[in-house]
Amino acid sequence: MPLDPSLKRLVAMVYRTGFGELHQYTPEQIMEVLRLPSLKITPVHSNDFTIRQDLSVRCYTPDNQLNDSKLPAVILLSATGYIINHSASSNEYCSLLANALGMNIIYISHRLAPLCTFPAFLYECLDAIKWIHQHPNKMCIDPDKIAIWGESSGGNIAASLTHLLRDEGLDIIRHQTLIYPMVDLSHDFPSKKEYAHGYLLDITFINYLEEMVFSAGKYRKDGLASPLQNPNFTNLPPATVITAECDPLRDEGEQYANKLKAQGLRVSAKRFDGMIHGFLRFYNKLPLANEAFDFAVKELKIAFYGCELVSQ
Repeated sequence: MPLDPSLKRLVAMVYRTGFGELHQYTPEQIMEVLRLPSLKITPVHSNDFTIRQDLSVRCYTPDNQLNDSKLPAVILLSATGYIINHSASSNEYCSLLANALGMNIIYISHRLAPLCTFPAFLYECLDAIKWIHQHPNKMCIDPDKIAIWGESSGGNIAASLTHLLRDEGLDIIRHQTLIYPMVDLSHDFPSKKEYAHGYLLDITFINYLEEMVFSAGKYRKDGLASPLQNPNFTNLPPATVITAECDPLRDEGEQYANKLKAQGLRVSAKRFDGMIHGFLRFYNKLPLANEAFDFAVKELKIAFYGCELVSQ
């Protein structure tokens, strides 16, 4: 299926403004270009918690939460590209998620590259998850109902964290939602060639991130940098995996879902035809963005509440 017509116009417009040269920009310039669009959503109540210097979390509470009621929690790792600080601009998205799920959303603000590279940011997120699990009363969360939701680079971190937690014998994450995740730096999949340029995530930018964040390919085959290559897929959480047809990361995300399925896990995987990497950022502007968001929300509700409560 060809690129969605409305996205085709948008893509053509942004590339005329130099989007294809992102790999030549500084992190500050990239942050300006990749600023998240406003969703025009009223933010829910939130609280910040400092774990230690340079590591904090923000907890978003849905509007309908009862006083002192303990809700499931979803730890969000956004599409930072490892270099973009989205902590402020994610307020609307986290609020949207909190109210759609009826769960607390916890955003981890870990350090970013080039100051903090692989694997340091991964272990910072690991420490944050342990802290969250050890202090459920601070955020009124149910410690037995914690999920992780990662998008793009955040999907890479989320997937790797499930492996790290499993290796430490910590059964904290009960569901993982991975949205167009970057899970393999080591292989040139067909989708990386077919959609290498002109679809908002160019291979030149992927290579730029690998150079800065993963020591120029030094960790390419590491099972935590490329979780698809991790030799152990046992005892991982059930998953929802969303991919986009016109995305260089499509094939690795779908192979990751297949490896989870091969372990007998409950995995709900869905590809959205005609879509590009990052298409959920067009929520309320693109029908399939809303459909993908609703699909992920429904699957997470099923994971925690069962089918009978999903429609309520």
